[in-house]
Amino acid sequence: MRKRNAGFGLVEILIAMVLGLMLTIGMTNVFLSSKQAYRTQDALSIIQENGRYAMEVLSRNIRMSGYQGCGNLAAVVPNVLASSMPGSGTFSSDQSIRGYEYDGSAFSPLYGNTGSTSDDPGYVSGQPDPVKDSDVITVSRAERIDSCGGNLKTAMTSDSDSLTVNGDSSCGLSTNDYVLVTDCETSDLFRITGVTKGSSEVQIDHGSTSNKSARLSKPYSTDAEVFRFIHSDYFVAQNSFGQPALFVRENGGTPQELVDGVKELQLLYGEDTNSDLAADQYINGTTVSDWANVTSVRMILTLVSKSQNVTIDRKEMTQTMTATVGIRNKLP
Repeated sequence: MRKRNAGFGLVEILIAMVLGLMLTIGMTNVFLSSKQAYRTQDALSIIQENGRYAMEVLSRNIRMSGYQGCGNLAAVVPNVLASSMPGSGTFSSDQSIRGYEYDGSAFSPLYGNTGSTSDDPGYVSGQPDPVKDSDVITVSRAERIDSCGGNLKTAMTSDSDSLTVNGDSSCGLSTNDYVLVTDCETSDLFRITGVTKGSSEVQIDHGSTSNKSARLSKPYSTDAEVFRFIHSDYFVAQNSFGQPALFVRENGGTPQELVDGVKELQLLYGEDTNSDLAADQYINGTTVSDWANVTSVRMILTLVSKSQNVTIDRKEMTQTMTATVGIRNKLP
């Protein structure tokens, strides 16, 4: 019996190849779409995480501006003894929070209300300069000290005595730190000239080498509290990778990067114009008439993704976040 050979014809092979190609193209499109969706979601999650962190840091510090323990700055104005104070060199109701605009070469209004640029953010060679047309905000406040501080352990017998507080070798204070002592009636801000850390107490010296005087306003008793003083500058600058980031500079030191991906910082200040302790208008820092009347701050952050190819037009993703924060020490 004859056997007949069976197989595929040319037409059948061509049809199979076309169907296989169509299936491959479909699977490739699904893969590319899934990958692009993942890239987009990943970029969005990073932006939102960076934005939440930046907002939290700014909100917490702005909310605490002007804090000095039990008395607000309108009732108790600190006696500033410290030399080379950052910013304006004072700690008062109209200086606890300030806003500036940077045009690429100068601040408006003048940083610290002085013509000298030696204390301006970014003035040191090698340190990042604020991004042009992005706002700068300065916040001054007191905060509790890790592992020491609080109320005086023993009363002072004279206004030049060292301050003694509970603590040990883990106390977070060191020479040249700025410290504020207050009993709700009187307040002094000085620079530490020496710290002696024992097993149960810490002695804080305030000599005249880093202060205008070694004498405080009075000998404080055990009802007085001791805090660390911090003056912070927040601004947007380029980091070492050439990406925009939010920076902070504390007490005129070296700026530290807080979070990357912050492209722009714009701030509006709620000014109380009729003495009812509520913001009547939100204006930029150059038009605030009296900083003592600023009771809240509106922050507008523009964030950008590191990846470029995450949007429909193949560019980086941007997102804007807005928050309004009240200044506790100026509100009823």
